[in-house]
Amino acid sequence: MPKSRKRTPRKPKAPVVPAPPRRPPPRMEYRARSDEAWYGARLVVQDGSLRVMFEDFLEDADEWYHPDAPELASPRAVDALRARFRRSCPALDDARCGDLRPGDQLCLACDMHGGEIKYYDAVLEAVEKAPHRTVDREERCACRFTVRWTEGPRRGCWDKVGVEVVCCVQESPIQDPVLTEFLDDVAKRFGDDQGKATVASQPAPSGEGESAPVSSLTYSSSSLSYSF
Repeated sequence: MPKSRKRTPRKPKAPVVPAPPRRPPPRMEYRARSDEAWYGARLVVQDGSLRVMFEDFLEDADEWYHPDAPELASPRAVDALRARFRRSCPALDDARCGDLRPGDQLCLACDMHGGEIKYYDAVLEAVEKAPHRTVDREERCACRFTVRWTEGPRRGCWDKVGVEVVCCVQESPIQDPVLTEFLDDVAKRFGDDQGKATVASQPAPSGEGESAPVSSLTYSSSSLSYSF
């Protein structure tokens, strides 16, 4: 009679952990203070400050804006910060090159040498049309675009570029609740301060029979509103 074999218990299989969902691409771009180039970014208000987090960069690259910082010391400064944000610029589709017109604002990949690529804005001056090709059943644009750089190290220079470096700037403003709430809170402080300045600028009533002069320093609440 054969000896019974001792069965080795099977190791339980590790549970299959589903892959984490891919994070959607950033909905906005931000023009960095360090080099004035455009980057994909996300926002969060942390400890009362606006934190700008760059896509694919370490936390050390984050930029911060405190409500009391010099960068936000006036309504004009708040508006300037708002202008640093915009909707993400999609790459130009090869089949849609005919939609471009001279004067359109573009965002182009700029070779900084050493393999580094940064994105800066330019204006389209002309389109040199060329027959499109088909590669792997996909249309490939062979047109050349004459552009004038408006930002970056080549600002003021003219170049001819291909579709592979062209992104289209969206005309509609950025709609982001984090940015809107933060800037609205900062703008309200200027409204309170200016209201106090208006009251202080008005002199006390004059004696009987005399009309008090009206101060020309007036502030409209509509001038302090910001739309996004």
